[in-house]
Amino acid sequence: MQEINKLCMGCMSSLNGETVCSVCGFDSSKYDEPNALPLRTMLAGRYLVGKVLSANGEGFTYLSFDTVTESVVKISEYFPSGLCFRNADATVTINGDTSYIYNEGIMKFIELHKTLAGLSDLSAVYRIIDIFEVNNTAYCVTEHLQGITLKEFLIRNGGVLSWEQIRPLYLPLINAVRTLHENGIIHGGISPETLIVGRDGRIRITDFLISAVRNAKSEMSAQLYPGFAAIEQYRGEELTPATDVYAIGATLFRTLTGNPPPDSKQRLESDNMTFSRSVAEKVPRSVLVAMANALQLEPANRTKKIEDLKANLQAAESVVQPETEVKKGSVNGKKSGGGNKKYVLIAALATALILAIIAGIFYVVSQNDDEDTASASSEIISSYESYHTISASSTPEKHLSVPDFSGKSLAELLANNEYAEWFDFKVVKKEYNNKVSRGKICAQSVQIGTSAKKGTVVEFTVSLGPEEVTIPKALKGMNKDQALIEVLKLGIDYNNVTVIGKLGEETTEEFVVFETSPKMGEKMKPDEAITIYYNTNVVQPESSSEPQNPYDEGYYNEYYGN
Repeated sequence: MQEINKLCMGCMSSLNGETVCSVCGFDSSKYDEPNALPLRTMLAGRYLVGKVLSANGEGFTYLSFDTVTESVVKISEYFPSGLCFRNADATVTINGDTSYIYNEGIMKFIELHKTLAGLSDLSAVYRIIDIFEVNNTAYCVTEHLQGITLKEFLIRNGGVLSWEQIRPLYLPLINAVRTLHENGIIHGGISPETLIVGRDGRIRITDFLISAVRNAKSEMSAQLYPGFAAIEQYRGEELTPATDVYAIGATLFRTLTGNPPPDSKQRLESDNMTFSRSVAEKVPRSVLVAMANALQLEPANRTKKIEDLKANLQAAESVVQPETEVKKGSVNGKKSGGGNKKYVLIAALATALILAIIAGIFYVVSQNDDEDTASASSEIISSYESYHTISASSTPEKHLSVPDFSGKSLAELLANNEYAEWFDFKVVKKEYNNKVSRGKICAQSVQIGTSAKKGTVVEFTVSLGPEEVTIPKALKGMNKDQALIEVLKLGIDYNNVTVIGKLGEETTEEFVVFETSPKMGEKMKPDEAITIYYNTNVVQPESSSEPQNPYDEGYYNEYYGN
């Protein structure tokens, strides 16, 4: 049984008698979070409160420890800034005449999380463990799984990913959002900062807040993400499923182009959002159509339902490639500066029928009034739907022989248009395999050679690589950042690697690795934790030359894939 008085409040690992945690470096003596619950507060006689993970207009989220299950959890506390204050005994007192707003918010907080608790089978949402009221406020306890934000995930993977790479992440996300909408939940804050990529390869949605915090005109402090928040959130209008459609479209735009779209408030004044030619040439047309329709500025012109967004993303592409060069143009089509703008569709002929489809983005031509904007948006959607319907009805049903997928990665299969359109691939299990490389398929649910119709589900077991890896002895003497890269190459999860400074032998070089735990040369499992210690006992030479920058160009290029 864990001795909770010896747990680090920064990561919930054992302090081993130290003041500063050797695992995460947390120093409780330097911790200061005004208005938050004090460290080691016990809630409901069960949950030990640690450091604040995040704070917003709705309240705080804490790293915590469940003493019953002896597991790390997260606790969200309703503590709307400006409406209440903390007493010395951890209770909450409402400010002045804000009791109606405060109490309305707390009811919505409880209602939201009770609804989420009923969706426990939704893999894209963290499982809710407990909801309770105490201290004149409310709390929600959720599971705490390891992962990184999509924002950080993109940075580590070069900043941009292809549709083939992200398709397995986005389509399950869209399915989850559809279920949320069916249960009356509009997230209102979907962005690369609120989506978590887990160790299991799935995206999960975090930061579920009451609607008042997703509205810039409410009495509470708004939590909006510029570039990903729809214009209706700034206007104080009601949030609808189209609000989340815009956010997912913007997140998709960021993933495929490397930059977020301009903030919707800026687009309202001057809409200059474009897809570059290089993006248009690489991204499937159906995905470009889906993004264009999802990112319509006005809700009336935008894709209104999440299931329609999914249908647009999954639509089959024409085999005819456009010969006309793609030019820049506004996605919204609003007037900007002295010029007038309008959408014009890039046409493609398919068989004897003339089927209009967007090749990427729209030509810039003259337009006299804003009424044509709504017309253009309607034209985009109706032309696309017409194409999709005709194509689907004219495709004869056939079967495909199931090939041997072993030794291939899921990304490779999704990059194969025939496979991606024919099969529904799912990774259901991951296991260690000394013969199959990490990330490669080692087993499939459908037998090789089986005659399969379109839409056949094929479940995969994916290799985690060897069950044990050897920590390289060559880490000693390396720069700490280079050592981190070498450890990650072994297949060890980033979240299991801690890099901290520690006194070693005197040296004139900074950030030099001298020790690891487990030790260099020893074997470890890829899912175990490893700590890399670099030397802080540095003696500056008398020449007092400038210390070497660890973030030199070579490191930067290698780490970020440039």
